Amino acid sequence: MFSLLGRSVRLCDGITRREALRVGGLGFTGLLWSDWLRARAAAAQARTGRRAARGSFGKARACILIYAYGGPSHLDVWDLKPDAPREIRGEFKPAATSVPGIAITEHLPRLARLAEHYAIIRSVSHRDNDHAIGAYLALTGYSHPRSAILGIEPPASPQDMPSLGSVVSRLRPADRPVFSYVTLGDLRHLGNHDSMGQNAGCLGRVYDPFTVPFVRPGDGPLDLRGVASLMAQADVPRLGGRWQLRQQLDRVAPALEATSDMRNLDGFTRRAFSLLSSPASRDAFDLGKETSRVRDSYGPTPFAQSCLLARRLVEAGVPLVTVYSFGNRDWDTHGGNFPALKNTLLPPTDRGLSALVEDLRNRGLLEETLVVWMSEMGRTPRINRDGGRDHWSFCYSVVMAGGGIRGGRVYGSSDRTAAYPSTNPVSPADLAATIFHCLGIDPRAHITDQQGRPLVVGTGSPIHALLG
Repeated sequence: MFSLLGRSVRLCDGITRREALRVGGLGFTGLLWSDWLRARAAAAQARTGRRAARGSFGKARACILIYAYGGPSHLDVWDLKPDAPREIRGEFKPAATSVPGIAITEHLPRLARLAEHYAIIRSVSHRDNDHAIGAYLALTGYSHPRSAILGIEPPASPQDMPSLGSVVSRLRPADRPVFSYVTLGDLRHLGNHDSMGQNAGCLGRVYDPFTVPFVRPGDGPLDLRGVASLMAQADVPRLGGRWQLRQQLDRVAPALEATSDMRNLDGFTRRAFSLLSSPASRDAFDLGKETSRVRDSYGPTPFAQSCLLARRLVEAGVPLVTVYSFGNRDWDTHGGNFPALKNTLLPPTDRGLSALVEDLRNRGLLEETLVVWMSEMGRTPRINRDGGRDHWSFCYSVVMAGGGIRGGRVYGSSDRTAAYPSTNPVSPADLAATIFHCLGIDPRAHITDQQGRPLVVGTGSPIHALLG
C-alpha cells in the first residue's frame, strides 16, 4: 500500500478506475484532465493545417501577460507630464531611457536601460471605470453586460466571455506534456478569488487555467501548490509541505502505470496521469534548477520569482502564462500614491520585469515570447487630498515587448494632463487583438462555446504599427 496525500490506495490488489480518477484524473478547477486532453487533441489536429497557412502571421510561440491589478498611475510611471501644474504632475521626475526622446519615471532605472526592447502604448482608453468590470474587459477584450452599472461586483459566471488565456488554450494548445494556460498569483477583488475575466467562462471549465499561488521566498524549489488544491477536491487532507508532494508524485506515476487497471484506461485518461507526473511539467515548476546567478538577478520578491517561473513555463512549452503582479488591487493608490509606488510597487517591478526581458533575450527567446504589462485602468490626473489618485480608465499606458513587437518606440499620446488620448486611441479589444495576432491567432476567427453558440475571438484590430 502507499498513501497519496493521506489517503491509502491498494496497489498490490490493483487500483480501481474510480480510485485512479480520484487520485490523478481530477481536472484543475474541477474538470477531468482527460476531458481537457481530448479537447487539446482535437484543437491540435486543426492547428496543423493552420501552421502552413499562417506564414509570417504571428511570431510569438508564447505570451507572458503581467497584470498589475488596481490601476497603476500612468502619470507617475510611463507618461509623466513635467510641465503640468504640480497637482497633476506629482512628485516624480521623468528620466531618460536608452532610446533618445523616450522618458519614463525615475524609479524604473533598470527598465530605462532596456527601452529599445519594449514599446509603450500611451493612449489606451475605455469607459468601464471600475476594477471588476475593467478587469473583465482587459482580460477578455469584451465589456461585461453590466458594465453600464459602476460599482457592481458580480462573481465570475459560466456565461462570461473567455479570458485571453482560455482562447489561446482552445486554439493554440501546448504540443508538449505541459499545461496550455497557467496563472501565477492571486487576482482578488475585495477579498474574493473569483474576479471576472480570469477563467474560460462560456468555453467551459476545460479551458480554465492551472493556477499556482505566488512563489514565496524560502518555499523550496518546487511550486505545485495548485496540484494540492486539485487533490483537495477529492476530499484528500490538505498537504503539509510541497517537498512531500513532490516525493508522493514521484512514487505515484510508476506505481499507477504498473497496474493492470491503469493500462485498461482509455488513452486520454492515461495521458492525463502522464501530464500530472510528466518530468517536463514538474521540471518547469522547479526553480531549484536555476543557477543562483539567475535567481538573484530576478530578486527574492514573490513577483520576481513568478516572473522567473513564467519564463521557465514558456520555455517548457506553455503557450500563455498570466502573472498577477501583486495581490488584491495593490496598485489601487487612492491614498499615499507616491510612497507606495516609490517604496513598494516600482522597485520589484523594475527588477523582476527587467530581469525577465534580459533573461529571455539572453536565451534567444524574446523574439518568440510576447511580454505584456497591463492593467484595467490608470489614475486620475489630479491628485486628491489624501495624496493619491483615483480611478481613471479614460487614458492609461500598456507596455509590450518581444514576440514581434518593435521596441524602442511610443505608440499613441495623451493630452497635456494625460486625461484623454490625443492621438491613436487604443481599446482593450485592440490590445487583445494584438496579442492574438502576435500568437498567430486570427482575431476574427469564430469558435463555439460549450452550447455550440458561435463566438468571435475578438472585436478589436491589431496595432500593426508596433509589429516588426
